[in-house]
Amino acid sequence: MNIFICIDDTDNLESIGTGEVLEELMAALEAQQLAQCSFVTRHQLFIHPDIAYTSHNSSMCCAGTTQRLEEVVAFCRNYMDSHCAEGSDPGLCILVPDRLASPEPLLAFGRAAKQTVLTKADARTLAGSLGDAVFLSEHGGTGDGIIGALAGCGLRMSGNDGRIKGKLKPAAPGEVWTVADFCRTYHIDRVLDLDRQPVPPDDRLIFKEQSKALYQDFQKTVYAARTPEDDGAWHPLSKKELPKSWMN
Repeated sequence: MNIFICIDDTDNLESIGTGEVLEELMAALEAQQLAQCSFVTRHQLFIHPDIAYTSHNSSMCCAGTTQRLEEVVAFCRNYMDSHCAEGSDPGLCILVPDRLASPEPLLAFGRAAKQTVLTKADARTLAGSLGDAVFLSEHGGTGDGIIGALAGCGLRMSGNDGRIKGKLKPAAPGEVWTVADFCRTYHIDRVLDLDRQPVPPDDRLIFKEQSKALYQDFQKTVYAARTPEDDGAWHPLSKKELPKSWMN
């Protein structure tokens, strides 16, 4: 079955980040042959004085498949109990999307978490209404991380939110590819221009500096722009070159 695993607020200023905690949890699940997991997405949530967070108030989510759901839930909960940083307020959410009667309440919760202050009671009420589609748990501190963990599952499920964790870096700055070869080499689904139109697969692309992939339309997406100084070849855009609104 398909699942989503999302965690939030597992770190402090000295510890590894929440994304690294999730990647290590994914590796442990695979080592135990409990699940196969995909890439991690980072989901930016609302910044507000009433919301406690370490640095950016973002949750981390991955998709996966398993035939051993109960063991996955137990393993993840035990892992969170022993791998979250001192002083953190961790939350875990495991979602089975095929068990949802309707995805809209969870999608709406994810959207709301980017725009307003939500509470643990809000998260618990929604999770309770979703029955056996959601496994939500607190793992220390205030447990406020369940808010972001539940929201992150909704945002990842939407297929239209988040950044892919990690940076795309050329092995040698100035690499020249066709767009199609770039996608194959760097495991990207598509390259779009800033008007969100596909860049032709046979067009030339020069990879000069690190770039960032976004999760849009259920695809790993890189944006590119033409470079007049390189005879109109494309170059993948860095985080600082992308519209700020796309990064939230």
